[in-house]
Amino acid sequence: MITIILLGAAGILNVFVIIRLYIAFRRLAMPADLPVSKDLPTVSICITARNETHTMTQCLERVVASDYPKLEVIVLDDGSRDNTSILIKSFAHSGVRFVEGKQLPEGWLGKNFAQAVLAEEASGKYIFFMDVDTLIDRFTIARAVSYLQMHDAKMVSIIPLRNDTRQIGTVMTTMRYFWAMTRFAPTHPRAVSNAWMIERQLILDELDSDIDLRTSMIMETTIARKLSATKAFRLILSNKWLGVRYDKPWSAQIETSIRLLYPQCDAFWLQMFWLVALLSIALMPYAIVWWEPIAGLYIATQFLIAYYYFHHVWFRYRFVGAILLPLTLAQEIALLLVSLYQYKFGVVTWKGRPVQVKSKSLTKH
Repeated sequence: MITIILLGAAGILNVFVIIRLYIAFRRLAMPADLPVSKDLPTVSICITARNETHTMTQCLERVVASDYPKLEVIVLDDGSRDNTSILIKSFAHSGVRFVEGKQLPEGWLGKNFAQAVLAEEASGKYIFFMDVDTLIDRFTIARAVSYLQMHDAKMVSIIPLRNDTRQIGTVMTTMRYFWAMTRFAPTHPRAVSNAWMIERQLILDELDSDIDLRTSMIMETTIARKLSATKAFRLILSNKWLGVRYDKPWSAQIETSIRLLYPQCDAFWLQMFWLVALLSIALMPYAIVWWEPIAGLYIATQFLIAYYYFHHVWFRYRFVGAILLPLTLAQEIALLLVSLYQYKFGVVTWKGRPVQVKSKSLTKH
């Protein structure tokens, strides 16, 4: 009887995920083509870097290859202990401006303060914040600007595609962007921090007027939720035409998920246990298939759902991603539990700095 109930729950969950993915892919789809505006505003690409020697060169090589005519590139070295600053300075001849990070003041998270400094240093009408492990194509900025202008938005956040490699960091990725897509709602949106464009004056005003942004682990989401009332925020899924991808080492993805899962659940433990329960139900058919052959139908359904998902985000290796689904689910359960435990009883670090989350600052907007 219990098995029948669990299989029924797994079937309902499969249907729910299919519906959510279908809605997400329609709602967040980037057009296959857009007319590029002739009235091009100035754009500042702003990158914060801290101990990023493994990805810095690849990132900047793609950035400086951009064909956007009104572009400045500013990279802030946030107290790196490796050769990151040397790598940044080596791109000076390509127009990259190096900014030395300042001492972190009281009441700020490291990355938030670094982005505030970059916003002050920038001169563009728009700022394109991106992580070092984010990869763009030469046409990305022009097309992102066109999308933003066409929708009369003040901020756009871009969910990246997976890079077409078979490294462990690409194969065994976390469910970070899956959650961003399936848990998105226009009235209560979510943003991703790897690549987002915003009006420069807007981010300056927000940082000046909202002190909670200084310590927010999800600053971009907090701003997005403020803009949702006027439909001035857009979350989009990248495609080949936009050309935004990510290539993040597996260990760094694990660290990022532990840091973000608790804040993304609004610092509410019940939300985290609910997600753990849903993922456990999704895993259940793999555990009972040996004595309940009908569970194989549920596994086959999950494979098709995963294949459908990876067809949009990791086209080249979509079959591999679908095959590895049970490992991905088990990994995410572990990450949710570790994130909750560390925020409640341990210490969560961000690039070597301890962080703290206040649930009030996450839910007020």
